[in-house]
Amino acid sequence: MPERYRDLFDASAIREHAAIVGRRGDAPVHVELWRRQPRGGAIACVVADDRPGLLSLISAALVVNGMDVVAAQAFTRARGGEAPEAVDLFWLRRDGGLPSPVLAGDVARVARTLHQLVTGDATVEDVIRRARTQRASPAPGATRVTFDDAEAGLSVLTVETFDRPGLLLAITRALHRARVQIVASEAATQDGRIVDRFTVVELDGAPVRPTRRGVLQMEVLAAIEAVMRGA
Repeated sequence: MPERYRDLFDASAIREHAAIVGRRGDAPVHVELWRRQPRGGAIACVVADDRPGLLSLISAALVVNGMDVVAAQAFTRARGGEAPEAVDLFWLRRDGGLPSPVLAGDVARVARTLHQLVTGDATVEDVIRRARTQRASPAPGATRVTFDDAEAGLSVLTVETFDRPGLLLAITRALHRARVQIVASEAATQDGRIVDRFTVVELDGAPVRPTRRGVLQMEVLAAIEAVMRGA
């Protein structure tokens, strides 16, 4: 696991995560409730072979099952000659601020949906069509989409806006359509406002060119605006 992961979690948490990863076995994807949180929240761990667009598939599975992402940490684990493995953690609550707790059964439903997406038995469009309930969006607020340089030529895209159902899905799909790869991400929500950071590279692993940054910012802003309109 990357050094950033070891800085964030203690030995006990690392052992628990390793056990979840081990329980994946040969499955295409494994989703498990790691810890319960106060006020009915929960932390889910998702383990799968890393691939472009994986975070978008996870976001779709969460949205269609009524889960709202409060925070997220995404990591990639090297496995020698095998494909790199994504180990992603999501702090969840029920969409719309519903008071009922997030249960293991909810996580199991997310797992079934994600399995369909990863194996190609369903598309993102298929699962979005299942989410028929119209939700009211919060009043529009200021949105900022910025780029910063990170080490090793990586670029960090930061999105600051008011939280809305389906926002993470919209952002990750926009980045996937723009043909960039998310190699790490962090998400946090405070007082209804989110700050999402995505470390991105081109699909071939090359740094995102400065001339591409403006295009990506416009794509993400357009996706957020569509969520505000309820599209």
